[in-house]
Amino acid sequence: MRRFIFTERERRLLERWIEDEEEEDQQTRIVLSWVRRNWSTLADDMTLLFKAVRTMMRRRRWRGRVTGSSEFGAALRRAEFALSRARRDAAK
Repeated sequence: MRRFIFTERERRLLERWIEDEEEEDQQTRIVLSWVRRNWSTLADDMTLLFKAVRTMMRRRRWRGRVTGSSEFGAALRRAEFALSRARRDAAK
């Protein structure tokens, strides 16, 4: 099955690292290095993903698991805003 960004193992490592600032092993450092090296590609892929979701919603082809479209729409707007802010900060 395709994973968009992280594998399950990488997700667990990052979640553990975010929760516990003392927890950083070699595997976590490898994932963090991968994130730093691939930031621009990740941001481009996320932008494309958001555009695809917006287009599916506009064309009434979105069949997501979230029942309330406003609930999903708000989450999508927050994610788009956070990505834009992160890109602006990275450009500084």
